[in-house]
Parts: sequence; C-alpha cells; structure tokens
Amino acid sequence: MRNKQAEIAKLLTSKQLKQQAWLSQLFIGVIALALSWLLFDHIDEMGALFYWSTFQLLAWGIGSALVIVLLEILVTYTMPKSWGDDGGINEKLFREGSYFEIVVLCMFVAVIEEWLFRGVLQTHFGLAAASVIFALVHIRYLSKIALFIRVLGLSLWIGFIYWWTDNLLVVIVLHFIVNVIQACMIRSGRLVS
Repeated sequence: MRNKQAEIAKLLTSKQLKQQAWLSQLFIGVIALALSWLLFDHIDEMGALFYWSTFQLLAWGIGSALVIVLLEILVTYTMPKSWGDDGGINEKLFREGSYFEIVVLCMFVAVIEEWLFRGVLQTHFGLAAASVIFALVHIRYLSKIALFIRVLGLSLWIGFIYWWTDNLLVVIVLHFIVNVIQACMIRSGRLVS
C-alpha cells in the first residue's frame, strides 16, 4: 500500500500533492460537520468543548507538543531511516512553498482533524475508537509498523489529553504545534521524514 502511495506521490507535483491534502481535509471537514449535526442535540454542546484555560493550553497543549516533537526528532535520528519512510510524501508536501502556506495548512488540519476525531468521535464513541480511526485514516503509515505505532501513540496521547481537559482548543493547539514544527523542519532541511 505504501509503495503504491509512494508511486502516486512521485507522479504528482508538490502543488498537486498539496491540493490533494486540502481536498482530503475538506472531505474530513464535511464528515465532521455532518456527524456534528447528527450526534449533537444542539450547537451549544459542540461550542462547550472549546474554552480558554491558560494552564491547560501551556501545560497540556504547548508542553505536550514540545515533548512530542523532541521525541519524534530523537526517534528520527536513532532509528533506521527506512522505519520512518512514508514514501517521501511529507518531504514533497512541505519541502516547497512558503512557511505561511505550511502554517495555514497545519492549522486547518489541526482544527478539522481534532473537531472530527476528538470533538465528535471521541465524545460519542470513546477514546479507543477515535484513536484507532485517526490512525487508520493516516493510511500512508499503515504499511510501516513503526510509523503506525507512532501515529497511534500520538492519537492516544491527544485523546487522553482531551479526556483529561475536556477542551478541544487544547488538543487543536497541540496538534497544530506538532505538525507545524515538523513541517517547518522538513521545509528547512533540518528533518527528513
């Protein structure tokens, strides 16, 4: 499966791959919107999942994100490169373009994915279901056990933080920081995915 995705990714330009990323996130957003409409009795229920807590944002959102990024860097540089190879998709996705594009895409991804996986799925079906579905949706990581374990572990950790804080804003910040730092490191050539 990874080989097939890698072959497809090689045929696409960086711009086309970014367009596919945006389309997949829009699709996930439509699913999140539809499920929110079906599963929440009132929009206030969804709105209650977002609130400002400086401590939670600093400790659980930003603090966890920085620890995760450090662990990812450690894993990247200590494990064989083949264990973390996603077929060059992240490299092609983030190597070209501006840092502004990276920030906007990473923010959109964090909002859409956390809305669906934590705000909707975890709220209604539990942490395990949401975490496994999150890992499965990241299909390019399924053929490499090390990548799958990393994305599942990340998903479980984000799910636990959502469970502890009951605050969707915290996990959006966490997800955004992890993605944007790693993407900017790939863009700058300091991290090879």
